[in-house]
This record gives sequence, C-alpha cells and structure tokens, in this order.
Amino acid sequence: KSTIKAVEQLGGMRKVVSRDSSVGLLVNSPFKNYGAYVNPEITLAVVKMCFEAGAKEIWCLKEPSGAYWQRSKLTDEYAEEIKSLKEGWEDTVDFRIPQAVLLKEATVRKKLLECDLFINVAITKNHSGTHFSCLLKNMMGTSTFGTNLGMHYGGKKGLSWYPDIPFLSQCIADLNLIRKPDLCIVDSTEFLMTNGPYGPGELMKAQKVLAGTDRVLMDAYCSTLLNLKPENVVMIQKAAAHNLGSPDLKKANIVEVEAG
Repeated sequence: KSTIKAVEQLGGMRKVVSRDSSVGLLVNSPFKNYGAYVNPEITLAVVKMCFEAGAKEIWCLKEPSGAYWQRSKLTDEYAEEIKSLKEGWEDTVDFRIPQAVLLKEATVRKKLLECDLFINVAITKNHSGTHFSCLLKNMMGTSTFGTNLGMHYGGKKGLSWYPDIPFLSQCIADLNLIRKPDLCIVDSTEFLMTNGPYGPGELMKAQKVLAGTDRVLMDAYCSTLLNLKPENVVMIQKAAAHNLGSPDLKKANIVEVEAG
C-alpha cells in the first residue's frame, strides 16, 4: 500500500509505463539477512502496477535469491505475475562511457539498454565500505562481477575489498551515466544501520517507502535516515558532479503521506 501510494504522488504508474512496453527492473534482492534486501512486497507492488499500466513484459536485471519471493505472504496470490518475470541477467554487452572519469567501460546487462523503460528499486542501508548504499550503489547490480571487481580493487591497491573508497565512489557515479532510471523506488521501511551490506546488524525502522525520479536527491534524503550528511557521502557528490541530479534537500519538493 505504501509503494502504490508513493507512486500515486508522482501521477501513477501509467505516467511512467506505456502500453505494450518492456520494463527493466533492478531490485536489490540477493542478500539473506533482514534489512539487507528490498521487502518483496514492495517489489510485488511495482510489478502489479507495471502490468496494470499495460506493460508487455518485465525483465529482471539482477537474479533474485532462491528464497526471495517466499519471504512474502503474497507470493501465492501473485504467483502468475512472479512466474511471468523474465530473466534479463544472462546476456551482457560491453559499454563505453565517454563522460566517465575512471570507469571508461563496463560490461552490463544487455536488457538494461534494450528495455523501453528502467525502474531502480533499492533499499537504504549501511555499507561497510562506502558507509551508505541506496539507488546509486544499486546500479552495480546491472554490471557483471568482473566489472564490479575492477571497481572494488582499482585505485590504490590493497588487500581489502574496499581499498580506495573515493575510487569506488567515482566508478559508481560513472556507472550511473549509462542509463537514467525512469522511476526510482526506495525501501526505507526496516534497514541495516550497521554491518551492511550483508548483515545481520542493527535495524532502523523508519517505515518509509519513497518514489521519485532524481536518484541523487533520493540518495541524499535516504542518507539522512542513517544519520549521515549528503555532503559527506562521496558517491552522492561524485554523481552530482556528473549532473545526474541534485543533492540539495533544501530545494527539494518532498511530499510525505500516510499509506492507510
């Protein structure tokens, strides 16, 4: 209900999804610990709205974990919709990013480039490397392990998975140049405040679902839910430098409504 209500504030899913269109859907779902993955009922709400708006097909750009859909009480009710989701994570293509600062080329899911519209569904959470993960970081779900490995181990070499956070943050901003989401949804209901991105960890229960089109602004807002300042989150500032959106919350048009 919260997800549907949030999208309604933007004019409804029909404003985004046209009849007979193909939708590329990116969901942060592979993790197993609570607060580390998007609540599947939020994803189901997005799927339901897309089909009701007339979408012809929905391609999952990131493979969900085997247990992901079973974590919802609505799985049986929406079994046909879940079954109809297409696997869009197998075929990949090398993509040059001319405007990139560091990540000049990335191998990404082919369907990311082919689908008529792209929806990014992320969860707000702590991240042990970049300190924060949301929409911008979720874009790494569209690229292959090899590309992501280079993003993690590039820059100053070290034995850590996160040896050079400014380098990784710039690569994340560069990766987001490939395609702008037509719609962004963020699960900020219950999420990791510590020990992210995998968990388990301390949970924050903000009980919010967000919808919007400015991924930088939405990341800036969500960072404050983890008691962070957007100006101190490097990937947000790098993305803003690419003109991918504005992190200025003072100029934002934020509407908060009850879902009931």
